[in-house]
Amino acid sequence: MARVSPLKKSLRDMLLSMAVISLPIVAIVEWFPHDSKKPEDAVQTVDYTIPLAQARRDPDLPFQALAPTALPPGWRATSIHADFDPGAQLRWELGFLTSDDQYVGLDQVADGKGADGVLQVQAPDATPVSGAGGTVTAGGYQWQVYVTPDGSHHALVRTTAPVGTAAATTPGKVAVVVSGTGALSELETLAGSLQ
Repeated sequence: MARVSPLKKSLRDMLLSMAVISLPIVAIVEWFPHDSKKPEDAVQTVDYTIPLAQARRDPDLPFQALAPTALPPGWRATSIHADFDPGAQLRWELGFLTSDDQYVGLDQVADGKGADGVLQVQAPDATPVSGAGGTVTAGGYQWQVYVTPDGSHHALVRTTAPVGTAAATTPGKVAVVVSGTGALSELETLAGSLQ
């Protein structure tokens, strides 16, 4: 009878063991359901009603925090940020995804240079549009239109005087910026629904 080398025997045993272990793993991966969502579908929807109510009750804000009265069909709120620390630049932000997955954001910033900082982040290198298309009226206010050189980002900007008990200590104006990758008409829709 031929003898089998111990090395060949241990290699054969190892391969058989791996096959036995691999079969259940393949079965689990193949037959059990697993998450097939695209990464862009993983963006969470947020409810901003409570932070909005808190911001509107804050007597130290030099503006009334704005939010849309209603969102167009298919839109959803995806981000909220509030910076209300005394001594810091006071800021209120809401972010939305449109029905075609474009980003549209609302920013309110206290102090005279607020709009520039928002534009640097939300619409880099955007410049004001001149001529007849340079302003739009939405929600009863006149907004200055900005666009990036490649046309991929738009912004609507208006300023208001500070209000409330903090108005006397707030330098400059309050900037309201609606910006993003959405179409200009989508930005106008959001700007027109702000209250």
